[in-house]
Amino acid sequence: MAIDVKKLFADAIIELSNEKPLSKVTVTDIVKHVGTGRQTFYNHFLDKNDLIFWIFLRTLRGEKKIIESSGFYTYLLSIYENAKLNQPFFTQACHLEGQNCLLEAIYNQTYNYYKDYISNHFGEHVLTDECLYALAFNAHGASNMYVKWACDGMTVLPRDMARYAMNSTPECIKIYLTCCNKDREQQI
Repeated sequence: MAIDVKKLFADAIIELSNEKPLSKVTVTDIVKHVGTGRQTFYNHFLDKNDLIFWIFLRTLRGEKKIIESSGFYTYLLSIYENAKLNQPFFTQACHLEGQNCLLEAIYNQTYNYYKDYISNHFGEHVLTDECLYALAFNAHGASNMYVKWACDGMTVLPRDMARYAMNSTPECIKIYLTCCNKDREQQI
């Protein structure tokens, strides 16, 4: 069985963030915790923030399939619930700023995922200028509110955050994301 080096680094930074502030955790701390050299780390990640973003993406693994089987609301709910599982880590990660910060990564992930989803399921022709503007607008708002939620200690329940996010999605893109009746039932 192959060793998942990326997961070892991810587990290490999460464990270290429970011992000291994430902003103080260095690549040296991470590789020492794992028992590897710095070059091994840099063979897999650009920097500490790249590792943090990888962890964020890893929490979404498989979640993209939820939108088709269970709907947009369930997809949003899973994102918030998965973040809550590692709350101390994500709260600290969302406070970090600078190059490769999580806010920018969340925006890019959100925008590109929704754009690709709509394009792949409904065709590029539905991505009008207005739709692309709404996607960018929504992705900025969603990513900023996600980071604010994490920075504020995730006190709002994941189900409420998912509902707020869903209800704040512009209609011109929501129609492509809420094809499932389960989503329409979740709208308030």
